[in-house]
Amino acid sequence: MTQKSNQSNQNSQSNRYSQSNQHSQSNQHSQSNQNSQPLQKSRKVVSKAVILAAGFGKRLAPLTETRPKPLIAIGGKPLLSHTLEALKNIGIKEILLIVGYKKEQIQNFYGNGESKLGLQISYLDQKEFLGTGHATQLAESFADNKPFMLIYGDLFMDPRIYQQIQLDYISEKYDGVISAKSMPDPTKWGILQVDSRSILQKLIEKPPDDRYGNLANAGVYIFSSTIFDALRQIPKSSRGEYELTDAITVRINEGDIFHVFNISDSFWSDVGHPWQLLEATKYLLNKLPGEPTTKTTLPSPRLINNGGNVENFVTIHGTVVLGENSIIKSGSYLEGPIVIGKNCVIGPNAYLRPYTVLGDYCKVGNGSEIKGSIIMNHSAIPHLSYIGDSIIGEHVNFGCGSITANLRLDKQNIMMEIKGKRVNTGRRKLGTVVGDHAQLGIQVSIMPGKTIGSYAHVGSNTIIHENVPSNSIYFDKTTPHLKNRE
Repeated sequence: MTQKSNQSNQNSQSNRYSQSNQHSQSNQHSQSNQNSQPLQKSRKVVSKAVILAAGFGKRLAPLTETRPKPLIAIGGKPLLSHTLEALKNIGIKEILLIVGYKKEQIQNFYGNGESKLGLQISYLDQKEFLGTGHATQLAESFADNKPFMLIYGDLFMDPRIYQQIQLDYISEKYDGVISAKSMPDPTKWGILQVDSRSILQKLIEKPPDDRYGNLANAGVYIFSSTIFDALRQIPKSSRGEYELTDAITVRINEGDIFHVFNISDSFWSDVGHPWQLLEATKYLLNKLPGEPTTKTTLPSPRLINNGGNVENFVTIHGTVVLGENSIIKSGSYLEGPIVIGKNCVIGPNAYLRPYTVLGDYCKVGNGSEIKGSIIMNHSAIPHLSYIGDSIIGEHVNFGCGSITANLRLDKQNIMMEIKGKRVNTGRRKLGTVVGDHAQLGIQVSIMPGKTIGSYAHVGSNTIIHENVPSNSIYFDKTTPHLKNRE
């Protein structure tokens, strides 16, 4: 594009923004009432959303060996369900899910969306994984020349963000809105360079330093139909993919105005690593009523009983959500916030500590302690075991006396091997991640940050110092010594 045309586009953006800003100022006194005004009365309506949910989620292995990433549970509910419910609450009822990896599980779980969520859900299969631009282009027919919200399917965030972005778009003369969050290390992210009015000027993928700022692309957008014109123009990137960010750059050069909406003050996670599931769970459980239990506080009990049973001589501090037909047996001690699913058996004499979530049909037996962990459906920690800061998949069985170590002796951050590379988790306390259908013998000890793959079997009296592959048998082979007594 020539220098003259660039200047023309910049002037066009400036003039259009000025008009938009005047419109914004005239409405400043009424903005506080926006939440109560029906969105359909605005000049722009966003009633459709596209969610990109086709990826493998390899960094979350072994959990994603047996399920797609969007179906991993947070707080007892699939990650994707949190997003869908938030969209429903702001009036977005038409949803397109771009699916791929283990798509049948997603389709079987949600169906057409009507009976489970009261939504209209349709699906498109991304047969080739050619980037976010390619995935977005699949949605052109669904968008039907109307504005739409685009969301990465692995995001978990404060649900209010969706409405804030929606209101930002419909109340101003923007061609699109892009969410952004400030990051301490911009070199690891796609960075959005903005002007003083938060209008997008340039997108930079993993810059060498912070010269372009530290606002990272947070994966929630609102686009008009012009984005599809740009997607048809872009070539493959050096990675061999069609990049959505390249299409946005095309539209900026054509004079489109994209407002960057800063969500840095809200909770947001891209749930790319296992420990982020624990962080998201903590955020969610902190939203429960009541105060959390800490080392120095023992809040009053608050039992949210959805049809369970609590025997005598059970001690509860803080908030505990108890599912239908679950039972907490005598002598058990619970420190909320805790969520227990349906048909679980706790105790007798079990100890559940804050930020623990049990799925349905779980068992925590006599003398076992669970601290800040996720135990998925149909898994059992029968007796005399300790699970700390860990994620246990479905249909897992821990043998008696099995222990997850969650703290290094030198108190340094726990390292995990992710896709063949050692990654600093940023956590001083982190236990294990165990895939579905794994079985552990008695007295197994798992060192911090190690994983056990799905369908793996671990022999009794084994110490796990390395990641255990899926479908493997792992055990300590020791040679017994037999001697005659003198």
